[in-house]
Amino acid sequence: MNSQKFLQRGFLIWLIACLLSSVLLYAEQIRRQFWDLDREFAAAFAEAGAVLTQNESVLPLLNGDEELAALRKKFPQILDLQKTQGRALDAARVEPVGDRQYWLYNPWRQIRVLIDTRSVIGAWPHFTRLSLDLRGDASPPPTEAFWHWQRQFTQHTQPFILRADARPAWLNVALVPHFLLWLGWAVVMAAGGVILWQRKQRQNADQRARYYQHARLNTLGEITAGIVHEINQPLTAVQTWIQGAQRQLRQGNPEAVSQALGSALVQTQRIGELLTRFREHVTQERVDLVEVDLARCWQQVGNLLEHERTASPVRLTHDFAPDARTLCADRLWLEQVLHNILSNAIQAQQERAAGWVHIRSQRSGEFIQIEITDGGPGFTPDALHNAFMPFYSGRQGGIGLGMTLTESLVTRMNGTLTLDNPPEGGARVRLQFAYHGSQKNG
Repeated sequence: MNSQKFLQRGFLIWLIACLLSSVLLYAEQIRRQFWDLDREFAAAFAEAGAVLTQNESVLPLLNGDEELAALRKKFPQILDLQKTQGRALDAARVEPVGDRQYWLYNPWRQIRVLIDTRSVIGAWPHFTRLSLDLRGDASPPPTEAFWHWQRQFTQHTQPFILRADARPAWLNVALVPHFLLWLGWAVVMAAGGVILWQRKQRQNADQRARYYQHARLNTLGEITAGIVHEINQPLTAVQTWIQGAQRQLRQGNPEAVSQALGSALVQTQRIGELLTRFREHVTQERVDLVEVDLARCWQQVGNLLEHERTASPVRLTHDFAPDARTLCADRLWLEQVLHNILSNAIQAQQERAAGWVHIRSQRSGEFIQIEITDGGPGFTPDALHNAFMPFYSGRQGGIGLGMTLTESLVTRMNGTLTLDNPPEGGARVRLQFAYHGSQKNG
């Protein structure tokens, strides 16, 4: 009877310990979600601050006569560049256009640039809302927001506020640590029960038996301490990691926090690579041409233009021959060529209920031939004759430099580019590149 009560009492204590520990562990997991989001917000703030600083740095260098297409290759957040007249020097430097765009003025040079905030703050899917307050007014967080962040930028002409909301993923917690915790408490309680039982048995034993039992208790105590130590190790590591992140944030060192989130810097690294390639193109430096995966480049371009495709909508299909997936080119230049062609095809089908773009590749000797067709109205005779002429555009509001740059990049990669209209309708762009081999081109 006493043994049964002892077991019942031990089970009750074990159950209470497991429930309390699970509650604390669950709270710690939710807290880790908060600090992960807090680091993401700091990274987003640092990334947006770098772009805002870039805006203030480049604006004094512009005179209003730059080519917008070339300017956007370096600064994709700039949507438009215009000259102004008679704007007072003490006039407002920022003029919002809706919630996602604003004009940034340089009254000394009488120019202004249109900035797209979506290119400034990028995409951070873990937040339910991440926005840039262009008016910089401090306001209380929305009532429906569980977690809220807001921080004002220190840029003199762009004192915006970055705001973010998020909710915990209540069900997105790891269950294995809870099971391990319960198992650990079971081991501890079992060890404790064994200790208590042995202690009771030693009271009826002689001096020699008590000494022997005491040695066994010491051994079991070491085992118990080792189990607790193994449980505490991951918890201590998590606590140290969170405290380190808190310290970096309090010290105002967002670069150290964002460095831990290396994947958030992939777009910035891509922009840096594109700028390097653009400088090489402008200065006519020699460029290494290597083997490039055509299918991967096409997929990357499709991802970059996903918003434009879904808004039209335009369906993408492909037919890459097994021996025509790799060609000799510069990866970023090839992506830029495909980007310009696909963008033109999407814009040509904006008025259609359902558009499509198809790419196919085939090998011909030592060359890879690529055909890109669409379901649009096709090229006009004037467009076929003047498409590669600088500043010619068959679309109202177009700048007329996209196909010129495309032809230049293809030529720099030792390729050819032709345009025509297939018999079945639509437009067709034909590209030809070398099949393989690493080479340089000047």
